[in-house]
Amino acid sequence: MNKNIFVACDVSSQKEILDLISKIHNEISGIKIGLQYITQHSPEDIKALAKFNKPIFYDGKFFDIKNTLVESIKSLKDLNVSYATVHLLNGLESLKAANEAAIEINVKLLGVSVLTSFGDEDLELLGFKDQVEKQVIRLIKIADKANLYGVICSPLEIKMIKEIAPKLKCFTPGIRQDDSKNDQKRTMNAKQALEAGSDCLIIGRPITKGDPKKNIQEILSSLN
Repeated sequence: MNKNIFVACDVSSQKEILDLISKIHNEISGIKIGLQYITQHSPEDIKALAKFNKPIFYDGKFFDIKNTLVESIKSLKDLNVSYATVHLLNGLESLKAANEAAIEINVKLLGVSVLTSFGDEDLELLGFKDQVEKQVIRLIKIADKANLYGVICSPLEIKMIKEIAPKLKCFTPGIRQDDSKNDQKRTMNAKQALEAGSDCLIIGRPITKGDPKKNIQEILSSLN
């Protein structure tokens, strides 16, 4: 079974992230840095993570007008990152341009459809006419047309996405090993998500809360 796991490093300090990765770098496939980290750190700090020889996933969730989106992607050129996220709500033409810019700097672009913390009622409150599943389908088709490398999706939508757009890689947050969903709504455990067809699991608190080394070992054991 595929055991690609990116740890979501939702931390603020450089010491925290270095300590965390030092403990588990042999068990993980990559490092995901999100807004909590990105907004507080310099390019030098981000580049320093390359010492672990793991691909770095820059989860900036870019969402802006076409020109700003493209220039934001270009700005990642010297950060040694392998993946970056954009909202699929940017639209087809902007995503095509952003993807071309990403390919030029050897970054794989991943599209964010509907956040795993959202349910049908959240979309309704925001004025979307479709429920989550239909909205995800709509956005996945756009990601496919834009030739993105992959998408960020909840475990519940993996099978559907693989049927619609089999070439897209599915990167899956919303992994919970127990019933504590926290602020997530659409979840599965790691084994269920991989069996559903996830290409890569993105796991934060189930690894980082408590003893990371013990937690990652338990997750890997659950996959056997």
